Amino acid sequence: MARARGRASNGSAASDVADPIASTSSTAPSSEQTASDSTEALAIERSSKDLFQYHAVDVAPTDALPYFDRELELQPGLRARVDALIAEEQATFPPLSSTSTRLPPVFEPFSTRPDLRAELDRVASGLPSQHALDTQRYTLPSPAAGVDAPTTEWQSAVDSAHAQLAHMSVRLKNIELLKKYGANAWRLSNFQQEQDIRLISEQLDAVKAETNDINRLRQKDQLEAGSKLALLEKRWTELISRGLQLEVANVTTREELEGLRGKKRRLEAQLGQLE
Repeated sequence: MARARGRASNGSAASDVADPIASTSSTAPSSEQTASDSTEALAIERSSKDLFQYHAVDVAPTDALPYFDRELELQPGLRARVDALIAEEQATFPPLSSTSTRLPPVFEPFSTRPDLRAELDRVASGLPSQHALDTQRYTLPSPAAGVDAPTTEWQSAVDSAHAQLAHMSVRLKNIELLKKYGANAWRLSNFQQEQDIRLISEQLDAVKAETNDINRLRQKDQLEAGSKLALLEKRWTELISRGLQLEVANVTTREELEGLRGKKRRLEAQLGQLE
């Protein structure tokens, strides 16, 4: 019994040791598959990046204050000069071709559906459709030969009559269902549409209110910044004027000093002659 237990315990230990190996061998293909999947995903990502080579456009910072600056409206001819400068600057830009990397690739509609592609080409070319509705199926024509018509024509007329009868039966059932449930379904649909309109209107009003708040805040900030800039410009003008006045005063003082020095030299010369 002890030997049997020992063998059993050894067997269980062996099985316990073998389990991690088996689990490792079972997980090895999954890791390889994961690596291959990641490689394929990386290749797809690179190919997609190659297709869409977008890059950021460097935009110069703007210092315009449209709520404060009124030069375009107050100065005649300024807008025309600005438009001419903009057109001159745009003329220096390189032409944008259809094969440029700044544009996405050309979209081909229905590239995987040749039937829909052919139908789209037919509609674009203005050709008539080859799958028009067969209006003869909704009529009950009798054979043109009358009683002397062959059996096949009469059988076709009978089949058409059966089809029309089945169609009218289905139509009557639909009308009865519409009379029974159509009014409530219509009211429910109207209620749902009214709720959708109300929600969309509330969202629209919220967006408009937010836009107005942003515009008011922008106008307030720009007017404050414009007033501050006007005050600073006025101070700058005053300082420039004072600087010019000081420079003129310095030049005048230098001339007076030169005159006094010349007068001093003349007086000294006269004093030397008197001595």
